[in-house]
Order: sequence, then C-alpha cells, then structure tokens
Amino acid sequence: MKSKKNLLWAILVISIGFQSCARRDEPQISDAWLGLQSVQNARQLGGIPTKSNCIVKQNAILRTGELSFLSNTDKYLLVNEYGLAHIIDLRDEVEVVDYPDPVIEGVQYHHLIVWPREVRLRNIQESYTDWGYDADLFIKNYYTAFALEPAAITAFQKMFDVLLKNETGSVLIHCVHGKDRAGVATALILSALDVEWKVIEQEYLLSNVVYPGSVDISSLRYYKNVIEKNYGSMEKYLETEMKLDENDLMALREKYTTD
Repeated sequence: MKSKKNLLWAILVISIGFQSCARRDEPQISDAWLGLQSVQNARQLGGIPTKSNCIVKQNAILRTGELSFLSNTDKYLLVNEYGLAHIIDLRDEVEVVDYPDPVIEGVQYHHLIVWPREVRLRNIQESYTDWGYDADLFIKNYYTAFALEPAAITAFQKMFDVLLKNETGSVLIHCVHGKDRAGVATALILSALDVEWKVIEQEYLLSNVVYPGSVDISSLRYYKNVIEKNYGSMEKYLETEMKLDENDLMALREKYTTD
C-alpha cells in the first residue's frame, strides 16, 4: 500500500511540474516582481487595471511560493517595505509539517487547505484510464477540485474573510510553487475586484517566467468553464460559494483598488 502511494505521489509531482506544453503568450503585466531572493515566484498585484478604470493598489496583495526558506533580509523587506500583515498558506496538512512557514512577529498566519491529501490521492486515482495514467485528465481533475471540492470552497471563503477584515497591511497568499493554488486564488480575487478575464490570464501566465512551461492557460480556462457550467458565471459563483454580496464586493474594491 505504501509503495502504491509513493508511486501516486511521484506521478503527481511530475504532472504538476510539467503541465502539457504551455502557450508562449507574453504577459503584458510589468513591475509585478517583489525582488525577494529566498522565495520563488514572488510578485504582487498592484497596478492591474479593472473594468471600471481603477487599478489594484500597490503592494496590497502579494502571491508567492512557499516561505519555509525565507531569509532575514527578505523577511525585513516583506514587513517593512511591503507592510506584510497576513499570510494565507494554501498548502495541505503534510506540506506545512514538512516545510513550515516562519513565525513573523506582528503577522497573522492562516492555514487554509485548498487541496487536502485525501482529495489529492483521489484525483490521481481518477486520472487512470484503460490506457494508463492520463496527465491531461489529472490537470482537469486538479482544477475541477479547486472549483467544486468543499474543502477548496471553504478555504477560499475564509481567504475572502481575511481580505475583508484586514485593516493593517498587505496580505500574502502562497502555496508550494505559487502557481496553481495561488493562481486560482488570485483569479478569484481579481474577479471579485472586477478585473477582465483576459488580464487575469496574463497575470496567471507570469508563473512561466520563473517556471518555464509550468502553467498552461488551458488549465485556468478549464477552471473557469467548470464554474460557468455549474453556476452560470463567475459572478454567480462568487455570490453563491464565496458568499460575497454586493456590499462585500464594494468593500473589497474600496479596500484593494484605487483610481
């Protein structure tokens, strides 16, 4: 049984690390990178335009890979230059034990499991066909879980709760590589902030700058299609599953965007 789980885990690592050939879209979003030396894929959402001609505030929402090797220099930058107030860790129960986040004085830590280990193993098992393991099917199962699994829905609800209640500084969202779970979290946030989907796609593809070929836009589009098939629209999903009413959306936009 243990050897089978090890095999499933090895397949998972390969699948996530090398999603099917990424399109060479050139993201047009610049000035996103935080300049951290000890954290991979570290960027912020400031400057992204919304449909209503506002922009996301600078250094208000950050997204990165895991923080377990955060240096003192980068810790200082996060706290003093970027005003870090909250860390939202989207990793699973095993990942946080193996590579825990550092404790940072004055920064609140929130562990919100988007993809529990049991769901992970089930997604892998469901990705086998009569012809063997299907990596493309796994990616579809992976992104479907982000949209429909109760654990993911609950985690993202709590993420929005942190964003709404935050009054003290920036919010940093991370997973392991900062591209899939953090990518979907970012897509949800930018959707709530009234950003056009094509711009959300451009931001998502920036992970390929750090991990070439690691994200394919078809994955994010599949995630959106799953939501639209089950809820009708992203707006309805935000209302129904993220529990965001008009007042919440207005509060988020007032807090995290500017003219």
